Amino acid sequence: MDLEFELGMRFFMTKTPGVGGRLRFKLEDFVVEEVTPEGEVLQRGVNWGIREGEGDYCIFIVERCGTYDTFEMIRKMARALRVSRKRFSYAGVKDKRAIVVQRVSAWRVDPETIMSLRTRGIVVRGAWCSAEEVKLGDLWGNFFRVNVREIRLPVSRTEERITRVIEELRAEGGMPNFYGHQRFGITRPVTHMVGLKLLKGEFREAAMEFLSRIYPEESEEAKEARRYLAETMDFKGALKRFPNHLVYERAMLNHLMKLPNDFVGAFRKLPRGLILMFVHAAQSYIFNLILSERKKFDLPLNRVNAGDFAVTLRNGLPESVILVDEGNVDRVNYLIEWGRAALALPIVGYDTTLPSGSLQEEIVRRVLSELEIRLDSFKVKSMPELAARGNFRQALVNPPTLKLLRVSKDREVGGVMASLYFSLPKGSYATCLMREIMKTDPTKY
Repeated sequence: MDLEFELGMRFFMTKTPGVGGRLRFKLEDFVVEEVTPEGEVLQRGVNWGIREGEGDYCIFIVERCGTYDTFEMIRKMARALRVSRKRFSYAGVKDKRAIVVQRVSAWRVDPETIMSLRTRGIVVRGAWCSAEEVKLGDLWGNFFRVNVREIRLPVSRTEERITRVIEELRAEGGMPNFYGHQRFGITRPVTHMVGLKLLKGEFREAAMEFLSRIYPEESEEAKEARRYLAETMDFKGALKRFPNHLVYERAMLNHLMKLPNDFVGAFRKLPRGLILMFVHAAQSYIFNLILSERKKFDLPLNRVNAGDFAVTLRNGLPESVILVDEGNVDRVNYLIEWGRAALALPIVGYDTTLPSGSLQEEIVRRVLSELEIRLDSFKVKSMPELAARGNFRQALVNPPTLKLLRVSKDREVGGVMASLYFSLPKGSYATCLMREIMKTDPTKY
């Protein structure tokens, strides 16, 4: 099955053919620089050093180069510092296959200690004490510098197509605000499938989905270990076979080796952020389906109807949710036209409510019914720490600084290379923008 279809991403906003090509030929081809709530871009290669400050938290700026994801980076740093990983917090989870600059905080760790840390693939660029920790969501968004390589079109045709896609996106009000491939896993897009089973209370099935589902991009050693577990349910034997780098799988297997039927307990051996990611991935998948269904119903994405929801925008970020009715629909559409509001679709949770009889309610009910999920499923009774209240997310995002920098012959790898830069508000995915430009096999993103 097509990966994008499987992840709920079932339409393109633009009609212009893509340029094809490939992202991330080198790590330097995908640079992610965090943008603080104040609008400061944490630029790659800049050294801030140790700054003045007071408080129990050490705020530090870290640059990492494709070796770890955010969870792995924190685990590695915590081990090197000999402290609990629970002391760490971050503003956002970033792409693993990239050069990333982001802020992290650690409780009661000296800035000098952090700055002296030497870990492969990680460089601490600055540190200072603060009375406040870095909290999840404590950022405006991210700034991206992206190269697309291996484009098999002439330079002029490449430039023409990308320019037309950018113009189409602006005319349509932005790109579909899908949750991108990273949300579900790159090598193993399994997180939403695990999350759906957790929501249904199918903990054994959820655990086996995570532990034994095989994907083609994995190593042969990992495939063989997962195959052995699926065929035997021998947790002890599987633990001996699972590669050491599969840390989370091994943590679950170690628990199940001792308590073979305690699948809830096995999940609790994972970092809480990772367990929550399973449920959040399920919510993300449902959102993608709702967005795709709305397009399928030929309902507008850059306008609202009575019975829809909208979010007001301030500096490009959602501020408050509005229920649209006959009395305010014209006013809300005026705000959308001027970039001060956007259509909002539900991130479904146990507290989600929708206007009875609206087309939007019909779409949500249809999607949930096909997945055999109810709103109260999001309370996750056997694991209440995973309960998800629900929220709203704008349907389209208009990248404020999207620009094609240059298109040229690529003397390094052949073909043509296109370089772009753009910023996106937190929660939006660069790969979803590049998807519109490239329109190629999603494994090339």
